[in-house]
Amino acid sequence: MSRILYASISFAGLLALAATATLIGPSFPIIMKEFTLSNELLGFLASAWSAGYLLSLIGGYLSDRYGELAIITSSLGIVGIVAVVISVAQSYDLLLILFLLGGTGAAFGEAGMNPLMSKLFPKRSGFALNALHLFYSLGSFIGPVLAGLVITWYGSWGLSYLIMAAFFGPLIMISILTTREMHRERIMKVGTGESGDGVSTGEIVKRGRALVLAGFFYLGAETGTNAWLPTFLVLVRGFSIELAGLSLGLFWGSMAAGRLILGSVTDRIHFKRMILLSSILSAILIFVGIMVADQFWIIISWSLSGFVMGPVMPTIFAWTSRLFTKRSGFATGVIYGIGFGGGVFTPWLLGVLADLLSLRLAILYWVFSVSIIGISMLTAHD
Repeated sequence: MSRILYASISFAGLLALAATATLIGPSFPIIMKEFTLSNELLGFLASAWSAGYLLSLIGGYLSDRYGELAIITSSLGIVGIVAVVISVAQSYDLLLILFLLGGTGAAFGEAGMNPLMSKLFPKRSGFALNALHLFYSLGSFIGPVLAGLVITWYGSWGLSYLIMAAFFGPLIMISILTTREMHRERIMKVGTGESGDGVSTGEIVKRGRALVLAGFFYLGAETGTNAWLPTFLVLVRGFSIELAGLSLGLFWGSMAAGRLILGSVTDRIHFKRMILLSSILSAILIFVGIMVADQFWIIISWSLSGFVMGPVMPTIFAWTSRLFTKRSGFATGVIYGIGFGGGVFTPWLLGVLADLLSLRLAILYWVFSVSIIGISMLTAHD
């Protein structure tokens, strides 16, 4: 029963974190007009949330030292408070700070959730992590759909953040009570003082260099899609904000289905083969989704690309946990921290390219980014 409860908190927590992070997509066109921003400044704002994930290795270190649930609870509290303040923010500079804090809080939470699931289900870590990130995809479906509807109905992009903040309250209380119970039962190892000992960041990068590279370009593609896809659809393809938000939501929803269906066979198919095939197919579908003009086929192509991309990042985490069993939290944090360099770089780069060339041409970087994920697997050791 305890194992199911701990997993459920991770599931619900990741859903809430993902929904909050993905509210920005449909909000982008409104924020651009409200604050009179260039594409570059808009991309920099999206990068701010991703920049918080550069501190993932600290979250992993604290998770190994003080217990996963304690860090997860702190994460939910930080993001919940940030969402409240974002909803009433009146300046671009304040938004930058808040998005950075929100991303840091979310990073700490994920750095605790990934190793926790590997510990709870050690014999099926590939499936467990795909199941966990299924809820990230579900939250990412909810976020843009919620934002699109709220903007359409009420004309406010900030209201959707306030709605999500209300969801965090009861979730934080349940997590606090469960954390206290975990400490009392001492089911999980807490406070050993050994976090990160015996394995360095350099060793993780050396042994897992293909995973670091794949994570960099995957997270770049993911955050770039989350930030810029609705804007591309609205400004280039003539979508309404509501339909653009729904399109992004369907991308994430299809990714959830991919993690459920394809993730169920991850432990039987070699991790390397799963990542290679998924990324190459996704790159092809993204290219189709960019080039076609018909709105129906745009939505179908992006949805299918999300489906086949679904198991990539959870499989990277499962592979990392298997390589560094005793320090899975720290190792996962390193992969996340370095990988989210791509999450910081890509949204900003797309904004710069959109200003220099055009948004239509800038979006082609997605195809390159996802293709590199598959290419990196050619250098991975079995």
